[in-house]
Amino acid sequence: MSSSTCQGGAPPGCVAFFVGRTPRALPSRQAVTACAKGSNRALLRPRVAPEKNREPLGGEGGVAVSVSLDRAPPPALAAAVNTFYVIETDVERVDEVLPAYPAQLVLVVRGQVRLTYAGGRTAPLTGVALNAPQLRSAACAHEGPVLLVGASCTALGWQMITNLPADEVHDRPIPAPAVPTAEQIAALEAAMAALAAGRTAPEDLCAALGTVIAQAPFALRADHVALVEAITRWLGSGFDPPLADLHDAAAVSPRQLQRIARRFFGVPPAQALKRHRAIRAAMLLAHPAQSETLRLEMMGSYFDQAHLIRYTGRTPRQLQVPTLARGLLDPHAHGHSAAFMREPAD
Repeated sequence: MSSSTCQGGAPPGCVAFFVGRTPRALPSRQAVTACAKGSNRALLRPRVAPEKNREPLGGEGGVAVSVSLDRAPPPALAAAVNTFYVIETDVERVDEVLPAYPAQLVLVVRGQVRLTYAGGRTAPLTGVALNAPQLRSAACAHEGPVLLVGASCTALGWQMITNLPADEVHDRPIPAPAVPTAEQIAALEAAMAALAAGRTAPEDLCAALGTVIAQAPFALRADHVALVEAITRWLGSGFDPPLADLHDAAAVSPRQLQRIARRFFGVPPAQALKRHRAIRAAMLLAHPAQSETLRLEMMGSYFDQAHLIRYTGRTPRQLQVPTLARGLLDPHAHGHSAAFMREPAD
Protein backbone atom coordinates (compact mmCIF):
# COMPACT_ATOMS: atom_id res chain seq x y z
CA MET A 1 0.00 0.00 0.00
CA SER A 2 1.37 3.42 -0.76
CA SER A 3 0.99 6.22 1.77
CA SER A 4 -0.63 8.48 -0.82
CA THR A 5 -3.56 6.31 -1.82
CA CYS A 6 -5.86 3.82 -0.16
CA GLN A 7 -7.11 0.55 -1.53
CA GLY A 8 -9.74 0.77 -4.20
CA GLY A 9 -8.37 3.97 -5.75
CA ALA A 10 -9.82 6.26 -3.06
CA PRO A 11 -8.17 9.69 -2.91
CA PRO A 12 -5.38 10.69 -0.50
CA GLY A 13 -6.58 11.50 3.00
CA CYS A 14 -9.15 8.71 2.89
CA VAL A 15 -10.50 6.00 5.09
CA ALA A 16 -11.01 2.63 3.45
CA PHE A 17 -13.43 0.26 5.18
CA PHE A 18 -14.01 -3.18 3.73
CA VAL A 19 -16.83 -5.45 4.83
CA GLY A 20 -17.76 -8.90 3.60
CA ARG A 21 -20.98 -10.40 2.32
CA THR A 22 -22.29 -12.94 4.81
CA PRO A 23 -23.98 -16.30 4.21
CA ARG A 24 -27.74 -16.24 3.75
CA ALA A 25 -28.44 -19.37 5.87
CA LEU A 26 -27.47 -20.18 9.43
CA PRO A 27 -24.57 -22.66 9.72
CA SER A 28 -25.36 -26.14 10.90
CA ARG A 29 -24.28 -27.44 14.30
CA GLN A 30 -21.90 -29.74 12.41
CA ALA A 31 -20.28 -26.59 10.98
CA VAL A 32 -19.89 -25.18 14.50
CA THR A 33 -18.12 -28.39 15.57
CA ALA A 34 -15.88 -28.37 12.47
CA CYS A 35 -14.94 -24.76 13.10
CA ALA A 36 -14.05 -25.48 16.72
CA LYS A 37 -11.84 -28.41 15.67
CA GLY A 38 -10.00 -26.42 13.02
CA SER A 39 -10.01 -26.48 9.23
CA ASN A 40 -7.67 -26.59 6.28
CA ARG A 41 -6.01 -23.18 5.90
CA ALA A 42 -6.89 -23.05 2.21
CA LEU A 43 -10.57 -23.11 3.19
CA LEU A 44 -10.19 -20.10 5.49
CA ARG A 45 -9.35 -17.48 2.86
CA PRO A 46 -12.13 -14.88 2.53
CA ARG A 47 -13.89 -14.70 -0.81
CA VAL A 48 -13.41 -11.56 -2.90
CA ALA A 49 -16.48 -9.89 -4.36
CA PRO A 50 -16.57 -7.97 -7.66
CA GLU A 51 -15.14 -4.48 -7.99
CA LYS A 52 -18.66 -3.09 -8.48
CA ASN A 53 -19.26 -3.42 -4.73
CA ARG A 54 -16.77 -0.64 -3.94
CA GLU A 55 -18.43 2.65 -3.02
CA PRO A 56 -16.37 5.86 -2.52
CA LEU A 57 -18.00 8.37 -0.17
CA GLY A 58 -17.34 11.87 1.07
CA GLY A 59 -16.85 12.37 4.78
CA GLU A 60 -16.74 14.78 7.67
CA GLY A 61 -13.94 17.32 7.69
CA GLY A 62 -12.95 16.46 4.14
CA VAL A 63 -12.11 12.86 5.04
CA ALA A 64 -13.32 10.47 2.33
CA VAL A 65 -14.61 6.98 2.95
CA SER A 66 -14.32 4.05 0.55
CA VAL A 67 -16.45 0.99 1.21
CA SER A 68 -15.82 -2.36 -0.48
CA LEU A 69 -17.90 -5.47 0.20
CA ASP A 70 -15.21 -8.04 -0.48
CA ARG A 71 -14.23 -9.86 2.71
CA ALA A 72 -16.85 -12.60 3.12
CA PRO A 73 -16.18 -15.33 5.70
CA PRO A 74 -15.70 -18.74 4.06
CA PRO A 75 -18.27 -21.46 4.86
CA ALA A 76 -15.87 -23.14 7.30
CA LEU A 77 -16.04 -20.04 9.52
CA ALA A 78 -19.67 -19.01 9.01
CA ALA A 79 -20.62 -20.19 12.49
CA ALA A 80 -18.03 -17.97 14.16
CA VAL A 81 -17.53 -14.91 11.94
CA ASN A 82 -19.97 -12.30 10.69
CA THR A 83 -17.42 -10.68 8.41
CA PHE A 84 -13.74 -9.94 7.91
CA TYR A 85 -12.81 -6.32 7.26
CA VAL A 86 -9.89 -4.00 6.54
CA ILE A 87 -9.70 -0.36 7.63
CA GLU A 88 -6.99 1.94 6.33
CA THR A 89 -6.41 5.65 6.89
CA ASP A 90 -3.61 7.91 5.80
CA VAL A 91 -4.42 10.85 8.04
CA GLU A 92 -3.23 11.42 11.60
CA ARG A 93 -6.59 11.03 13.30
CA VAL A 94 -10.16 10.02 12.46
CA ASP A 95 -12.77 10.32 15.22
CA GLU A 96 -15.81 8.12 14.90
CA VAL A 97 -18.40 6.26 16.99
CA LEU A 98 -18.39 2.47 17.03
CA PRO A 99 -21.96 1.12 17.33
CA ALA A 100 -22.89 -1.59 19.83
CA TYR A 101 -21.24 -4.39 17.91
CA PRO A 102 -20.34 -8.03 18.62
CA ALA A 103 -16.84 -9.02 19.71
CA GLN A 104 -14.01 -8.04 17.37
CA LEU A 105 -10.67 -9.81 16.94
CA VAL A 106 -8.43 -7.09 15.52
CA LEU A 107 -4.90 -6.95 14.13
CA VAL A 108 -3.61 -3.35 14.21
CA VAL A 109 -0.81 -3.39 11.66
CA ARG A 110 -0.14 0.36 11.77
CA GLY A 111 -1.18 3.09 14.21
CA GLN A 112 -3.64 2.43 17.01
CA VAL A 113 -7.35 2.59 17.76
CA ARG A 114 -8.46 4.20 21.03
CA LEU A 115 -11.92 3.32 22.35
CA THR A 116 -13.80 5.28 25.01
CA TYR A 117 -16.61 3.11 26.36
CA ALA A 118 -19.83 4.16 28.05
CA GLY A 119 -18.88 5.17 31.57
CA GLY A 120 -15.64 6.81 30.45
CA ARG A 121 -13.18 3.90 30.39
CA THR A 122 -10.57 4.44 27.67
CA ALA A 123 -8.42 1.69 26.18
CA PRO A 124 -6.10 1.51 23.18
CA LEU A 125 -6.21 -1.36 20.70
CA THR A 126 -2.74 -2.13 19.35
CA GLY A 127 -1.09 -5.19 17.86
CA VAL A 128 -3.27 -8.27 18.40
CA ALA A 129 -6.42 -7.17 20.26
CA LEU A 130 -9.78 -8.65 21.20
CA ASN A 131 -12.64 -6.26 21.95
CA ALA A 132 -15.47 -7.86 23.96
CA PRO A 133 -19.08 -7.51 22.78
CA GLN A 134 -20.40 -3.97 23.13
CA LEU A 135 -23.77 -3.34 24.73
CA ARG A 136 -23.43 0.40 24.11
CA SER A 137 -21.76 2.51 21.44
CA ALA A 138 -18.21 3.73 22.07
CA ALA A 139 -16.18 6.69 20.85
CA CYS A 140 -13.46 5.45 18.52
CA ALA A 141 -10.33 7.40 17.56
CA HIS A 142 -8.16 6.04 14.73
CA GLU A 143 -4.72 7.48 15.49
CA GLY A 144 -2.74 6.95 12.39
CA PRO A 145 -2.11 6.46 9.70
CA VAL A 146 -3.94 3.25 10.58
CA LEU A 147 -4.05 -0.13 8.90
CA LEU A 148 -6.01 -2.85 10.63
CA VAL A 149 -7.57 -6.16 9.74
CA GLY A 150 -10.36 -7.60 11.86
CA ALA A 151 -12.97 -10.27 12.27
CA SER A 152 -16.43 -9.52 13.63
CA CYS A 153 -17.35 -12.55 15.71
CA THR A 154 -20.80 -14.07 16.05
CA ALA A 155 -22.31 -14.81 19.46
CA LEU A 156 -21.21 -18.42 18.98
CA GLY A 157 -17.74 -17.36 17.86
CA TRP A 158 -17.21 -15.26 21.00
CA GLN A 159 -18.00 -18.25 23.21
CA MET A 160 -15.86 -20.61 21.12
CA ILE A 161 -12.88 -18.27 21.50
CA THR A 162 -13.23 -17.14 25.12
CA ASN A 163 -15.93 -19.07 27.00
CA LEU A 164 -16.71 -15.75 28.75
CA PRO A 165 -20.33 -14.75 29.47
CA ALA A 166 -21.25 -11.64 27.49
CA ASP A 167 -23.42 -10.31 30.31
CA GLU A 168 -20.36 -10.18 32.59
CA VAL A 169 -17.56 -9.41 30.11
CA HIS A 170 -18.50 -6.66 27.67
CA ASP A 171 -17.53 -3.14 26.57
CA ARG A 172 -13.85 -3.73 27.28
CA PRO A 173 -10.72 -5.15 25.66
CA ILE A 174 -9.58 -8.66 26.58
CA PRO A 175 -5.88 -8.64 27.48
CA ALA A 176 -3.43 -10.73 25.47
CA PRO A 177 -1.99 -13.34 25.61
CA ALA A 178 -5.02 -14.82 27.39
CA VAL A 179 -6.89 -14.89 24.06
CA PRO A 180 -5.40 -15.86 21.61
CA THR A 181 -2.50 -17.96 22.94
CA ALA A 182 1.07 -16.70 22.97
CA GLU A 183 1.95 -19.02 20.07
CA GLN A 184 -0.99 -17.78 18.02
CA ILE A 185 -0.08 -14.17 18.75
CA ALA A 186 3.46 -14.81 17.51
CA ALA A 187 2.11 -16.26 14.26
CA LEU A 188 -0.28 -13.34 13.80
CA GLU A 189 2.46 -10.81 14.48
CA ALA A 190 4.64 -12.45 11.82
CA ALA A 191 1.74 -12.23 9.35
CA MET A 192 1.20 -8.58 10.30
CA ALA A 193 4.85 -7.80 9.68
CA ALA A 194 4.64 -9.44 6.24
CA LEU A 195 1.62 -7.28 5.36
CA ALA A 196 3.31 -4.13 6.65
CA ALA A 197 6.35 -4.92 4.49
CA GLY A 198 4.16 -5.38 1.41
CA ARG A 199 4.97 -9.07 1.02
CA THR A 200 1.36 -10.21 1.46
CA ALA A 201 -2.18 -8.94 0.88
CA PRO A 202 -4.93 -8.17 3.45
CA GLU A 203 -6.81 -11.36 2.59
CA ASP A 204 -3.73 -13.33 3.72
CA LEU A 205 -4.03 -11.71 7.13
CA CYS A 206 -7.75 -12.48 7.14
CA ALA A 207 -6.82 -16.11 6.49
CA ALA A 208 -4.38 -16.02 9.41
CA LEU A 209 -7.15 -14.68 11.62
CA GLY A 210 -9.41 -17.43 10.32
CA THR A 211 -6.87 -20.07 11.31
CA VAL A 212 -6.84 -18.78 14.90
CA ILE A 213 -10.63 -18.67 15.06
CA ALA A 214 -10.92 -22.17 13.58
CA GLN A 215 -8.67 -23.40 16.40
CA ALA A 216 -10.92 -21.88 19.06
CA PRO A 217 -10.46 -24.01 22.18
CA PHE A 218 -13.99 -24.21 23.59
CA ALA A 219 -16.60 -26.68 22.37
CA LEU A 220 -20.23 -25.59 22.69
CA ARG A 221 -23.12 -27.69 23.89
CA ALA A 222 -25.43 -28.71 21.06
CA ASP A 223 -28.54 -27.53 22.93
CA HIS A 224 -26.94 -24.12 23.50
CA VAL A 225 -26.03 -23.84 19.82
CA ALA A 226 -29.59 -24.75 18.82
CA LEU A 227 -31.03 -22.09 21.13
CA VAL A 228 -28.61 -19.39 19.93
CA GLU A 229 -29.54 -20.27 16.35
CA ALA A 230 -33.24 -19.90 17.24
CA ILE A 231 -32.59 -16.48 18.81
CA THR A 232 -30.55 -15.39 15.79
CA ARG A 233 -33.25 -16.49 13.36
CA TRP A 234 -35.86 -14.66 15.42
CA LEU A 235 -33.80 -11.46 15.51
CA GLY A 236 -33.39 -11.64 11.73
CA SER A 237 -37.02 -12.40 10.93
CA GLY A 238 -38.11 -8.74 10.75
CA PHE A 239 -37.82 -5.32 12.36
CA ASP A 240 -40.05 -6.10 15.32
CA PRO A 241 -40.73 -9.84 15.62
CA PRO A 242 -43.07 -10.86 18.47
CA LEU A 243 -41.33 -12.34 21.49
CA ALA A 244 -43.98 -15.07 21.48
CA ASP A 245 -42.54 -16.34 18.18
CA LEU A 246 -39.20 -16.94 19.87
CA HIS A 247 -40.78 -18.76 22.80
CA ASP A 248 -42.68 -20.99 20.38
CA ALA A 249 -39.52 -21.81 18.43
CA ALA A 250 -37.19 -22.24 21.41
CA ALA A 251 -39.08 -25.05 23.20
CA VAL A 252 -37.38 -24.24 26.53
CA SER A 253 -38.57 -22.44 29.64
CA PRO A 254 -38.52 -18.62 29.63
CA ARG A 255 -35.90 -18.72 32.40
CA GLN A 256 -33.60 -20.98 30.37
CA LEU A 257 -34.07 -18.80 27.30
CA GLN A 258 -33.12 -15.66 29.21
CA ARG A 259 -30.08 -17.36 30.77
CA ILE A 260 -28.66 -18.47 27.42
CA ALA A 261 -29.47 -15.12 25.79
CA ARG A 262 -27.58 -13.29 28.54
CA ARG A 263 -24.53 -15.51 28.18
CA PHE A 264 -24.31 -15.28 24.39
CA PHE A 265 -25.87 -11.86 23.64
CA GLY A 266 -25.24 -10.03 26.91
CA VAL A 267 -28.91 -9.26 27.60
CA PRO A 268 -32.33 -11.00 27.58
CA PRO A 269 -34.01 -11.45 24.17
CA ALA A 270 -36.26 -8.38 24.48
CA GLN A 271 -33.26 -6.12 25.10
CA ALA A 272 -31.26 -7.78 22.34
CA LEU A 273 -34.13 -6.95 20.00
CA LYS A 274 -34.05 -3.28 21.06
CA ARG A 275 -30.35 -3.13 20.17
CA HIS A 276 -30.86 -4.85 16.83
CA ARG A 277 -33.84 -2.64 15.96
CA ALA A 278 -31.84 0.51 16.66
CA ILE A 279 -28.88 -0.64 14.57
CA ARG A 280 -31.12 -1.74 11.69
CA ALA A 281 -32.92 1.61 11.80
CA ALA A 282 -29.48 3.23 11.63
CA MET A 283 -28.64 1.08 8.59
CA LEU A 284 -31.67 2.41 6.76
CA LEU A 285 -30.92 6.01 7.71
CA ALA A 286 -27.27 5.62 6.67
CA HIS A 287 -28.12 3.92 3.36
CA PRO A 288 -30.98 5.75 1.59
CA ALA A 289 -30.79 3.30 -1.32
CA GLN A 290 -32.54 0.67 0.78
CA SER A 291 -36.04 -0.13 -0.47
CA GLU A 292 -38.96 2.10 0.45
CA THR A 293 -40.82 -0.99 1.66
CA LEU A 294 -38.17 -1.64 4.31
CA ARG A 295 -38.10 2.03 5.26
CA LEU A 296 -41.87 2.16 5.75
CA GLU A 297 -41.78 -1.06 7.77
CA MET A 298 -39.11 0.38 10.05
CA MET A 299 -40.96 3.68 10.55
CA GLY A 300 -44.22 1.83 11.18
CA SER A 301 -42.80 -0.58 13.75
CA TYR A 302 -40.01 1.27 15.51
CA PHE A 303 -38.31 4.59 15.82
CA ASP A 304 -36.77 5.68 19.12
CA GLN A 305 -34.08 8.34 18.90
CA ALA A 306 -32.87 7.67 22.46
CA HIS A 307 -32.20 4.01 21.61
CA LEU A 308 -30.59 5.07 18.34
CA ILE A 309 -28.12 7.27 20.19
CA ARG A 310 -27.53 4.67 22.92
CA TYR A 311 -26.64 1.90 20.49
CA THR A 312 -25.11 3.80 17.55
CA GLY A 313 -23.90 7.06 19.11
CA ARG A 314 -25.58 9.05 16.32
CA THR A 315 -28.72 11.08 15.76
CA PRO A 316 -30.80 10.41 12.62
CA ARG A 317 -29.31 13.51 10.96
CA GLN A 318 -25.74 12.47 11.76
CA LEU A 319 -26.34 9.02 10.28
CA GLN A 320 -27.09 10.60 6.91
CA VAL A 321 -23.58 12.12 6.70
CA PRO A 322 -21.19 9.81 4.79
CA THR A 323 -18.50 8.70 7.25
CA LEU A 324 -16.67 5.58 8.36
CA ALA A 325 -19.67 4.84 10.61
CA ARG A 326 -21.81 4.66 7.50
CA GLY A 327 -19.62 1.86 6.19
CA LEU A 328 -19.79 0.11 9.55
CA LEU A 329 -23.60 0.17 9.24
CA ASP A 330 -23.77 -1.72 5.97
CA PRO A 331 -26.23 -4.65 6.26
CA HIS A 332 -23.66 -7.01 4.71
CA ALA A 333 -21.48 -6.61 7.82
CA HIS A 334 -24.15 -7.66 10.30
CA GLY A 335 -24.56 -11.37 9.92
CA HIS A 336 -27.86 -13.19 9.91
CA SER A 337 -29.79 -10.65 11.98
CA ALA A 338 -29.68 -8.26 9.01
CA ALA A 339 -30.22 -10.90 6.31
CA PHE A 340 -33.70 -9.64 5.42
CA MET A 341 -32.24 -6.21 4.64
CA ARG A 342 -29.78 -7.49 2.05
CA GLU A 343 -30.64 -7.77 -1.59
CA PRO A 344 -30.89 -11.29 -3.04
CA ALA A 345 -27.61 -12.80 -4.22
CA ASP A 346 -26.78 -12.17 -7.84
